[in-house]
Amino acid sequence: MSLTAEQLERFDRDGYIPIPHRLIEPDHLERLRDRYDAQFAERRGTVGQGMRNLAVLGESESDPDADRSEEMLQIMEMWKLDDEYRQLLDHPPLLDVAECLVGPDIQLFHDQALYKPAHHGGAVHWHQDNGYWRCDPPDLVSIWMPWDDADEENGCMTMIPGSHKEGAASHERAATEKGENPALLMAEVDESKAVRVPIRAGYGLLHHCRTLHSTSPNRSPRDRRAMVVHYMSSGTRNAQGAVMADNLVLRGSGPASAK
Repeated sequence: MSLTAEQLERFDRDGYIPIPHRLIEPDHLERLRDRYDAQFAERRGTVGQGMRNLAVLGESESDPDADRSEEMLQIMEMWKLDDEYRQLLDHPPLLDVAECLVGPDIQLFHDQALYKPAHHGGAVHWHQDNGYWRCDPPDLVSIWMPWDDADEENGCMTMIPGSHKEGAASHERAATEKGENPALLMAEVDESKAVRVPIRAGYGLLHHCRTLHSTSPNRSPRDRRAMVVHYMSSGTRNAQGAVMADNLVLRGSGPASAK
C-alpha cells in the first residue's frame, strides 16, 4: 500500500510520518520476534560478535571499567544473519512505502536491530542519522518498526518536526552527567518542539535522514524491540564520495557503475 498525497505532504512538512497501515501481519511478526530474540541471546555477554551496547559510558566501548548498567543493544545487518530478515528486505509493504520517497530504484543502505531491555534500557541522544552517515545526496529514508508496542514509557521515537529542512546539524560526541558515551553522537535541539510518536507493534514510522530524533530510556517492565531499515536512491555516495554500487538493490536498477 502506497502513501497518499496528504501523507506525502505531511512527510515533506515534518520529515516523518507514522505509517497508518499495518506493515507486518501478526504471524509474520511472531516469526521475526523469535529470530530477533535468538540473535540477541546468542550474542549476550560477548564482545566483538556483532552486538554493541550503545549506552556504554567510559573511555571507549571496550573499556574494562566502563559503566554498562544501561543497555541500548544493536545488531547491524540482520539480513546477513537470518533468512527471515533477508526476506523482510523484499517485503512489498515496506518497499511500496519506500518507493514513494526514494523513487523506483531502491538500494539498501543497511538495517539494524535496536533493543532496549525492560527496566535498564538506555537512551539514544538527539541526532540526525546523516550526522553519522554523511551520505550524498542526504535524502535517505528509514522505516522504524517496533516489535513491541512502543510508547513514552518504554522508549518510543521522539521527533523535531521540520528539522530536516534546516540542513546538517552540528554533532559532537555524546555525554551525560555520568560520563562520555563513546558509541553515540548528539546535537543540540529546542526540546520544546519535541513530539513523541508512539507506534504499535507491526506498524512503522517513516523518517528522513536529516530529521532530528531521539529515544528515551526504558524504565518500564516491558522490552522495546525495534527494527529499522534504511533506504537510499540508486547512486547515493558515501562519506568518502564513492557511489555505493555494491549495496543490495531492493527494487528497480542499481547505479550505472554496478552494471
